[in-house]
Amino acid sequence: MSNIKRYSLDEIEKMESKSDKKKFIETTDKEILEQIIADPDTPKLTKEELKELKLAKERKK
Repeated sequence: MSNIKRYSLDEIEKMESKSDKKKFIETTDKEILEQIIADPDTPKLTKEELKELKLAKERKK
């Protein structure tokens, strides 16, 4: 049996946010980069692999 709970848009709009808005706004780009680097799930790509990447807007559709 599934544990998925479905919510209507009305229910979602009435929910109280659990986000720390002050922290979100005050987090610097440097801090975000440090968090990305520290994340063990972030792939560590070589320079050669990075050269192969393309921005989504540059990909053919």
